[in-house]
Amino acid sequence: MTVVGAALLPGMPHLLAKDPAPAWADLRTAVEQVGEEFREAGVDTVLMMSTQWFTVLGHQFQLDPNPRGHRVDENWYAYDYGHVGYDLRIDTELTERWADLTAARELQARRTHYDGFPIDTGTVTVTPLLDPGRQFRFALVSCNLYAQVDDIATLGETGVAAAEASGRRVGVVVVSGLSAGLIQQWIEPSEDRISTPEQDKWNRRMLDALGRGDADEALRLREPFAREAAADSQFRALAFLLGAGVLKDPGELLAYGPVWGTGAAVMRWPVVTEGKHS
Repeated sequence: MTVVGAALLPGMPHLLAKDPAPAWADLRTAVEQVGEEFREAGVDTVLMMSTQWFTVLGHQFQLDPNPRGHRVDENWYAYDYGHVGYDLRIDTELTERWADLTAARELQARRTHYDGFPIDTGTVTVTPLLDPGRQFRFALVSCNLYAQVDDIATLGETGVAAAEASGRRVGVVVVSGLSAGLIQQWIEPSEDRISTPEQDKWNRRMLDALGRGDADEALRLREPFAREAAADSQFRALAFLLGAGVLKDPGELLAYGPVWGTGAAVMRWPVVTEGKHS
């Protein structure tokens, strides 16, 4: 048994706000619920791609066993949630295998390990909510903005294969928003809303397809969703979940709402795969 759960999570730091909008609080509670379910399922390592760790040349894998520091977000630094400390445990054995298997598929796989590496806002937002007790280790890969969708799917596939080879029970997580239409002014939390009704409609179409377990429809929608709703990183997160073998099952929507105009959702999949990728 390798993959024992999966989730789509938002990475905006507003989830950490001391005075959150109702939607931000609901999303936070849903992320915490996913973490509780991972613990109950005996997850050893969280296999994760955050769209806010973006690269433009190949795919980077985090090999620092203990990245720690303080993230000051470049957009939200004036708010309490724009300052986040982090102290991560990295599963370097699994990650080394992941990079090797990715390179064996003729993709550029670069190992990242240096002091002061800027861990992205999506990762530092999600990890303390998923894992407040630092029980999990994490295996982290970047999101290449220019990668083909099939290459992103390969990352999901090789990640699960690396977990199998390492004997790990993993939770698969993509940290990604939905529509990316930020409200272009400073607002109070109570004023938050999805930027346009059209983007809200597109978000709900995608979530409905995922909720029905209709992977073919979700994949068919991905390109128009990216175009019409300016989806976060062209919603490449979908391909990662596909490669990890997650999308064959219906997802359960735990929360959906706006974060400063963008669309954000927490969707979970109770997945079990055995030896599929070996």
